This record gives sequence, structure tokens and C-alpha cells, in this order.
Amino acid sequence: MNSERAIVLREATAARSAGAAERARRALVELDRRGETITFVRVAAHANVSRQFLYSHPHLRAEIERLRNQSQPAAARLPTRERASDDSNRVRLRAALDEHKRLRDEIAALRVELAHAHGRVRELELAARAVRAA
Repeated sequence: MNSERAIVLREATAARSAGAAERARRALVELDRRGETITFVRVAAHANVSRQFLYSHPHLRAEIERLRNQSQPAAARLPTRERASDDSNRVRLRAALDEHKRLRDEIAALRVELAHAHGRVRELELAARAVRAA
């Protein structure tokens, strides 16, 4: 009976540990999604686990350290749902480049039009001088 009891206790411990690990993973996702600073203390509090638990699970520890060490400071980070995707950034860049080209073409056309207008003004000035001189 002792061996059965030991097996049941081991299974219960494993289930409790798996549940805690899952809560920690969900806490990481939630904190990152909201754009909050990722720290061992904050994840432990959010997941209702000890910091020691997080430190003793290499995959959780690595993920916390990776998120914590991201290049952007926490205050400047946006929540995941507000961050622009690569595809979105590509579309916006393409639109900006197209608009830039359109504006350059418009400026070139306006310069030609302005040059013609200056030429016409010059012709009219010369014609007016010729009329006054006559």
C-alpha cells in the first residue's frame, strides 16, 4: 500500500507542477500581450507560483529572460495586438513609396508648367515693350 500511495503522491505532485507551469506560460503570454514589463516577480505573482519555481524550470526561465531583455524598454513597448505586423509595415512602406513617387512626378510637372508660365510672361513683357516703343 505504501508504493501505491507513493505513486499517487508523485502523480499529484506532477499534476500540480504541470498546472503551475501552464499558469506561468499563460501569465507570460498575458503580460507580453498587454505590453507590461516581464520580470520573475511579476510573472510569479500573476501565475501564483514562487519565483524559485520559475528559476528551477529552464524553459520558463529562458522565456522570461528573453522577454525581459528585449531591446525596447518596457515603457515604450506596445501591447502585442497594437504592434504592427511585418506585412502591415510592408504595405504601409509600399504606400508611402508610391505616394512619394506620385508627389515627385507632380512636382516635376508643376516645374515644367511654371517654366512655360515664366516663358509666356516674358513673351508678354517683350510684346508690351515693343508696343510702347512703337
